[in-house]
Amino acid sequence: MSPLPDGLLFSSRHGYNFVVVIPAGASNIDIRQRGYKGLISDDNYLALKNGQGKYLLNGHFIVSAVERDLMVKGSVLRYSGTGTAVESLQAFKPIQEPLTLEVLSVGKMTPPRVRYSFYLPKESKEDKSSYKKEGKTPPDLNNSVLSLSNRLDGGRPSYKRPSYKWAAGGWEACSVTCGDGLQKRSVACRDSYGQPAAECDAAQRPADVRLCGEPCPAWEAGPWSPCSKSCGRGFKRRALKCWVPSGRLLPRESCNFRRKPQELDFCTLRPC
Repeated sequence: MSPLPDGLLFSSRHGYNFVVVIPAGASNIDIRQRGYKGLISDDNYLALKNGQGKYLLNGHFIVSAVERDLMVKGSVLRYSGTGTAVESLQAFKPIQEPLTLEVLSVGKMTPPRVRYSFYLPKESKEDKSSYKKEGKTPPDLNNSVLSLSNRLDGGRPSYKRPSYKWAAGGWEACSVTCGDGLQKRSVACRDSYGQPAAECDAAQRPADVRLCGEPCPAWEAGPWSPCSKSCGRGFKRRALKCWVPSGRLLPRESCNFRRKPQELDFCTLRPC
C-alpha cells in the first residue's frame, strides 16, 4: 500500500468548505476534526458526499449527533458523532467510489482543525513486468501525494473541485393587475451536483425582485354638449372613454367606476 501524507485544513468560511476528494481504492481512511481548544461541538462538522454528489453525512445543514455507520460501496465508514472533542470518520476496507470530504462551519465560526490520511494500492508485480516487456517506464506510485489542488500525481485520474453557481427560478405573477407592482423569484446557490450550497459569490447573485405592471386604464372626458334648453334649467352631456396611455380603447367596465367623471350635468343659459 502507498501511504498518503496527512492533509490539513485550518481555515474556512460559513457553510460547506471543500477539503479533499478521497479516490476509489483508498483504504485505512482516518479523518479527524478536533474541536477548537478542546471544545465539544465547536460548530465545525465533518460532511461527506458519495460519488453521485449526494450527502451521506451532515448535509443540508442537518447535523447527526450520534455515533453511526455509513455504508459506502465496498466498505463501511464509522462516524463518531458530534458529542466528542474529536469528531472522526474511519474505514479499513477499500472504498469503491470516490468520496468528497467537506467541513460545515456555522455559529461561532471557530477555525476547524481537520486532519485526514488514507492509503492507495501499489502497482502489482504483474503490471510492472508488463511495463518492462514493452520497454515502458512504470509510473512511480510510491510518492503519490494528494495536493491542495485536489489532484493525484503519478498519472492517476484527477478529481475536480466542486463548482458553485446561482440558480434562479421563474418569475412569479405580478403583485398587481395594473399600476406599480413587484415580481419575485427564488434564487439559490447550488453546487455542481445541484445540491444546496453556501459558497457562491454574493456579488454575482441575480436579482430576486423586480418592478412590474402596466399603466392602469383611465377615463377620458370629451367636451360638454350644448344645453338641452335655451332658457331655464336644462341638461348637458359629454362622452367618456376608457383607455390606456398607449391609446388603446377598452370597454367601459375596464375602468374604475369610483373615479368615473361626471357624464351628465344641469345647465341654465338664461331665465325664461
